[in-house]
Amino acid sequence: MRKSLLCFIAVLSFFSVTIPCWSQDDIPTHPSCPLCGMDRHIYAQSRMLLHYDDRSALGTCSIHCAAMELALHRHKTLTKLYAADYNTKKLIDARKACWVIGGSRAGVMTSQAKWAFEKRSEAEDFTKQHGGQISTFADVMNSTFRDMYDDIKLIRQRRARHVATMQDLRDHPECKYCGMKRKLFAFSRMLIKYNNGSATGTCSIHCTSIDLALNTDKMPEVILVGDYTTKRLIDAERVVWVIGGKKMGIMSIRGKWAFENRKDADAFMRENGGHISSFDEAMKITFEDMYEIIR
Repeated sequence: MRKSLLCFIAVLSFFSVTIPCWSQDDIPTHPSCPLCGMDRHIYAQSRMLLHYDDRSALGTCSIHCAAMELALHRHKTLTKLYAADYNTKKLIDARKACWVIGGSRAGVMTSQAKWAFEKRSEAEDFTKQHGGQISTFADVMNSTFRDMYDDIKLIRQRRARHVATMQDLRDHPECKYCGMKRKLFAFSRMLIKYNNGSATGTCSIHCTSIDLALNTDKMPEVILVGDYTTKRLIDAERVVWVIGGKKMGIMSIRGKWAFENRKDADAFMRENGGHISSFDEAMKITFEDMYEIIR
């Protein structure tokens, strides 16, 4: 009897060690999110893994898609739910994790970021640097479903951005209005994709404003701009803009630069001046500068 009990404890210990280790090998088994198709290796810091009582498992890119999966299969019994620790990318128990909602870091498939941390101290360090609110798993799930409408809109824009990016410099090597080489102005270039399938590539927000003013009969599906630091196309309406400062603008009096990360915008202002703004204000000031140029 004692021998049998020891064997049972040994087997139980084996599974308690191997199950978490097995969960860390989830990316080769679930390389892409089945709901949105995003690469889970690239989004390892936000990915999640769901285990059901029928021994099936599913890996998602984020809590957004995990929530969608749970809503789609509410008849199935969930046995394990893992989330990636933001810092280590190690899978941890999502229900026991310390979550941070919001902050300056762009979320994954969501308008309001949601990150998991194994240690509360690391979550607190994150909020000191990036902002956000420390929350429980119940809070973050509630927030995920409340944000779902905005997230649906965001996903549509990101898919459009992906398609538009593929035809950026290749299909639009020169600005449609001034003829400037867009590759040389990758840090300020813009790309508009309209809902009728057409797209316009420009060198700057100056020429983009002209295109939008000339095409009021068309609805922009997405408006992209080059990140000043990385030159990667980003959503012009959802990023941080810096207006003014000593750096001369492109086709304009005042500089208007876009940044995906607030810290990059702050670093730019420390060196060049200017002030934080929005896309709407940047557009308004662009038209004001046009008048100053021609008068």
